Amino acid sequence: MEDRIREFEKFNETLREKYKKIDKSNIKADLSKVGELYQARKLNVEDLAAYKENSIAAVDGSVNSFGGDEPNVISLLSACYLPDLKRERLTKSKILSPLAGSYENPKDELARLEVLVAIEGLEKFKSHALFMDGGFIRFLTNAEDDFHDLVQVANKNKCLVVGIIEDMKSKVVAESLGLDAYDREIVFGALDYGQALILNSKHRKNTEVGTAYLRSALSPQPIAIDYNVSDEKRIREALDLIFTMTPESGRGIPYIIDMVDKYARITDRELEAFIKTYIDEDLRRIYLDQARKKRWM
Repeated sequence: MEDRIREFEKFNETLREKYKKIDKSNIKADLSKVGELYQARKLNVEDLAAYKENSIAAVDGSVNSFGGDEPNVISLLSACYLPDLKRERLTKSKILSPLAGSYENPKDELARLEVLVAIEGLEKFKSHALFMDGGFIRFLTNAEDDFHDLVQVANKNKCLVVGIIEDMKSKVVAESLGLDAYDREIVFGALDYGQALILNSKHRKNTEVGTAYLRSALSPQPIAIDYNVSDEKRIREALDLIFTMTPESGRGIPYIIDMVDKYARITDRELEAFIKTYIDEDLRRIYLDQARKKRWM
């Protein structure tokens, strides 16, 4: 036990030394070199009235897999469009398995499924704003044509679409300041409650995508927000809306993202139930059975 404690203490000291190298004394001045500092505001009832008719929607997706080693594995993908808190949600599902002859990367294919359900949801519900869980680069990488179709549908309906990123992995700000670090290390505790950093165009990860960081909760760790450059004039509107819809005691994510996550998530128990109900027993035993799962087979 003592050796494990020593290892954790050493690791903690390593992280402490790493963080000490980031000079936070003039951080606001440094951040203003890479973007605009904007103080978001909580929208009042009159402000929110503009969103009531067409609603604020959210999209999220989930993947869960069952089986042994490839090819004896099945992955169930689910993407959900939550139009608001009153109307019925829209879902799209897909099964991937080498047993079916082809097997795309489930996480890559999920990005496409999320974009497709977003398009279908916008066309059906005419949402005023749409929050997507995750950054836009993932969608552009794995579903570029479909994502461009989504942007066209959103622009036609004057819908503001943004990507909400809780666990940022970018280095844009750090590299612009000449630091060997990730942006989350730089902006941690650097922004005031409700304050945002809207990155300059030259610091964009993609010419089609703009990014902002927002401390939307009391937690010192901001979130990242991706937006289409066609919506550049509306980014402050988006920041105000996200700030308004985020509990101050939470982790910075708008509550509607947490809600759609619950609807999109596929639990182990649910996946096993689908397999047990809809896959014949002999086929299960031949193709998907494994020792640790025999308790329910």
